[in-house]
Amino acid sequence: MNRNDLFYHLQSQLGAYPKLYYPLFARKYPYNQMAVRNNTQICIEGFPRSANSYAVVAFRLANPDVAIAHHLHVPAQLIQAHRMGIPSVLLIRKPEEAVASFLVFQHSENADLYLKAYIRFHKALRSIRPHLVVADFQTVIKNMNAIIRALNETYRKNFNFLRDQAGQEDEIFAKLKKVNDQFFAGQKNKSMYPDESRQQAKERAKELVLQSRWLPKAQEWYLEFFKTL
Repeated sequence: MNRNDLFYHLQSQLGAYPKLYYPLFARKYPYNQMAVRNNTQICIEGFPRSANSYAVVAFRLANPDVAIAHHLHVPAQLIQAHRMGIPSVLLIRKPEEAVASFLVFQHSENADLYLKAYIRFHKALRSIRPHLVVADFQTVIKNMNAIIRALNETYRKNFNFLRDQAGQEDEIFAKLKKVNDQFFAGQKNKSMYPDESRQQAKERAKELVLQSRWLPKAQEWYLEFFKTL
């Protein structure tokens, strides 16, 4: 287990418990700015590499003044948001895709560790699933307005819609690149947008995921949430 694996494993173990997670992992910038707080108006969260960045950038493009909790990638965010009555979106992606991409991001080959984390993430949210808007990867990148519509209907809100998602895609990717350069400059393995240079590494990572005995259970959890869409 490398350093990245060890740190993530600890976060994953504590990530279902807001009282433990926030004091340990979300006290300092920028994580304290991403955590659910009293002024949070919406929470957008999912397992890593599940179109989290795209969803946040696209939503913010239409709703620039709305305070968003995002990118901590732990169930604690959604659990805390639910307790506080904050509109929440759970982003889901097939484990063979999300975990393979995250292995590349983490410079790791430990597919078992990240598949178990995927299972743990979704299992922690099962009891509050009926209270969340669940959105799969393809819906995020193709029809963000469907997610905003579900938010408005579920929580009786009036969030703005994107004017034209397909027509605004260049703007969305430009914003993703700007954020990427701010936090991960020169680290192609951490790209928040499509990057052909990562493809070979992603294919190798996917082989590791497909060979793991934990994949079927992770797929069950994906389907557990996807079947209710």
